[in-house]
This record gives sequence, structure tokens and C-alpha cells, in this order.
Amino acid sequence: MGLRGGDCNAWTEQAPVRAKKDYYPHSRGKGTAMKMLISIVSCVAILLAAALAAMGPGYRFGLWDLGTAFSVMRMLSLPLIVAAALAGAGFLLALWRARGVALFALIAFAAAGAAAYVPIKMKAMVDSNPFIHDVTTDFDDPPQIIAAANEERSNPAAYEGAAIVKQTGKTVEESQKQAFPDIVPLDSSADLKTAAKAAREVVEAMGMRILAEGPATDDAGSGWRIEAVATSAWFGFKDDFIVRIRPQATGGVRVDVRSESRVGGSDLGQNAKRVRAFLKALDLKI
Repeated sequence: MGLRGGDCNAWTEQAPVRAKKDYYPHSRGKGTAMKMLISIVSCVAILLAAALAAMGPGYRFGLWDLGTAFSVMRMLSLPLIVAAALAGAGFLLALWRARGVALFALIAFAAAGAAAYVPIKMKAMVDSNPFIHDVTTDFDDPPQIIAAANEERSNPAAYEGAAIVKQTGKTVEESQKQAFPDIVPLDSSADLKTAAKAAREVVEAMGMRILAEGPATDDAGSGWRIEAVATSAWFGFKDDFIVRIRPQATGGVRVDVRSESRVGGSDLGQNAKRVRAFLKALDLKI
């Protein structure tokens, strides 16, 4: 028996229409599981990055000592590399099957990658710089730390150029001369007042806090000195910075500088970097 046109239409309207996705119920389950897996990996990556970032503030607030902070950072290095790689893979998978968590995975990849780079970079800086924490332009008569001499420190305020750098057999002075031969006094034709004003402006422009300023000694015409401190943003390391300006008999002035870390055996080259930056900026000013 044939169907009439109306009967055909009625049958069509009454026939259940199944959505395409209903034919593949397992695909939704896989997508949900993938989202969860990517989210878990991303959370772990972010937590590891946060743990490494917390080492600095924790040290600043006295929650742990410097040795503990550095030990934890070394332990976190490999897990962070793995976490960054997994978060990166998760981001690529998210673009394919779970776009809802793609941004989260990308943030986790960036955080873990940046955190993993920190201990690697620090190790490279230790290897490429002498194991010293005190840099000066005058080895015979280095500028003295006076205002901050009694501040909390593990490194003595007095310059110890003759001390032996461990595992090298060289003195601190010899190590600096070999690694940073360009760090020398600055001779300028400027007068004392001009040089002192310019030095103060450069110190402040570099973000250092001035602790004391005045004549270099009690003797008339002895020159001028500025004592400041530079504080790092992450760990809050404090480095003393002294500028000494002395008038020359032939006219003009000679500027000597010293930068010393209050704690730590190696400054990772930061004191030399600071001295160079100061002398370059001052030279341009006067």
C-alpha cells in the first residue's frame, strides 16, 4: 500500500531527529577528560612557579634563610622545566580539542617557563663571573663603608682585596682585574662642586638611597663622598655603594667608586655592572 503525500509528511515530522553529537557520546567524555587533565597540569605548573617566586619575599620576611631559598630553587629547576613542557603541550592540545582552557594553559606555560629560566640564568651568571662580592676602582685606598658599617651583614665592611677567592688561588683584587679590567677611576676636568652634584643625581637616578654625604675626610679640600645603598627587588639584597671625589693638583677631579654586597659569596657580576653604569652615566654628565 503506497503512502500519500500527506502521510509521508506526517511520518517525517513524527520521526525522531537525533543530533549529530548524540551518535558520538564518547567524544564529549574525552573532551571533558582532556580539559580536566590540561587544567591539572596548568595548575601544577603555576603552583611550582609561585613556589619559586616566593623564595625572595620569604627570605626578606625572615621565613627562611638564604641557603634554604637557593636549595629550594635548585630543586624546583627540573620540575619547572617538565611542567613548562607539559603546559606547552597542553596549550597545543587545547587549541585542538579544548579551547576553553587554552588561555589558562598558555599562562601556565609562560609562568613555568619564566620561572625555570631563573635558576638556569643564575647558574650561568655564577659561572661567567668571579666569585667575589666587592668591586672598587681603587685597590690601594678603596672608598670606605662608614654609614652602613654597623648594618646587618655577613660580608665585612672593610675591603679585603688580599683574600683568596675559593677554588681559584687568586685574590679578590686579582680576580677583579682579570674579569673587569675596564673598571678604573674616572678623571674629569669638572670642578668638585659640579662633579658632586652630578654624582648625586646619577646615584638617585639609578634608584639607590643615599645614606650619607659630605667631605671625604676632615681635612680641608679633601673632596666629597656619597654613601648609598642599592636594594634588589626580589630578595631585597642590599649592596653598599660609595662614591669618592677628590680634586686633582693639576685641576679637575678623580672619581673612585666601590660597590659591595652585604651578604653572599658571589654577587653574580651585579656590583661590576652597577659600577660600570654609574661611571658611564657620570662621564656623560660632567
